[in-house]
Amino acid sequence: MEIEPTPHRVPPRLERLEFGRADRVPDRIVCGDAVEEASRIEEGALDAIYIDPPFGTGIVRQGRGLRYADRADDPEAFVTWLTPLLEHSRRALASHGSLFVHLDYRAVHYVKVALDRVFGREQFVNEIVWCYAVGGKSRRGFGRKHDTILWYARGLDWAFYPDAVRVPRRGGSHMRVVLDGGAPVQEKTDRKTGRVYRYPVADGKVPEDWWIDVETLNHSDRERTGWPSQKPERLVERILKAVTVPGNHVADWFAGSGTTAAVAQRLGRRFVTVDREPQAIDVCVARLAEQGRALAQDGTPPPPIVVARDVHA
Repeated sequence: MEIEPTPHRVPPRLERLEFGRADRVPDRIVCGDAVEEASRIEEGALDAIYIDPPFGTGIVRQGRGLRYADRADDPEAFVTWLTPLLEHSRRALASHGSLFVHLDYRAVHYVKVALDRVFGREQFVNEIVWCYAVGGKSRRGFGRKHDTILWYARGLDWAFYPDAVRVPRRGGSHMRVVLDGGAPVQEKTDRKTGRVYRYPVADGKVPEDWWIDVETLNHSDRERTGWPSQKPERLVERILKAVTVPGNHVADWFAGSGTTAAVAQRLGRRFVTVDREPQAIDVCVARLAEQGRALAQDGTPPPPIVVARDVHA
């Protein structure tokens, strides 16, 4: 996917990161306005979009020396602000493409209604509940220990690769375990039909829509960049593997620490990622440059990356 710069009053500052494959069309990191950048993407050019927008906390989010101002805690205004980006995302997706919107309890229900309007209720695929143990506790209610990821598809024939995201089967379930040629198999019998269902343990299973096996990053995790609200690579990796294959194009309109781009680069997906904060772009560039050099040393150099700063100055 080649995206030509649009003329501006002040030309953007362009940098180029090379990893030994200068003949390939570059990926793109943009410091600028997400709506403007999304509007420039050719219709149907993207296979997947994952966004982790501000949660509308109304506070300044702080990390290890890095910070950004979140949106005000006003769900109606939040939806008004986000809707143009949802509309551009739908247009930019291929007919088999998918959008994932990562939110918490503050705005998720408001945004779901907006997504129903933009994509159509029939295009809703899953409400993924990402559960984690880290976080505060409450004396006046149950601890808030989950985020919600809304999955909408552009068309009815959306891409899904279940075998790419299988996880180990849990022991201690209601199914009995038998041996088949020495290999354990989970087995159950339908009481109404008498049909026997058998699931080889070694094959794993496709996850349900509630994920408890991916924890948030703690302060000592090697992935940590210092950017507040950074999400773990394992979370985004499961999403991208579920709906894309190597060579597909993905986008993230709220780059933050660059997790989506980092996972895409490592998995051989092409990417464009955007953030309005110059500090976020600095973090993304450093992270992608380090990983790109490591991939090149391992014999799998990724495409170059064009970094566009001051795009909307």
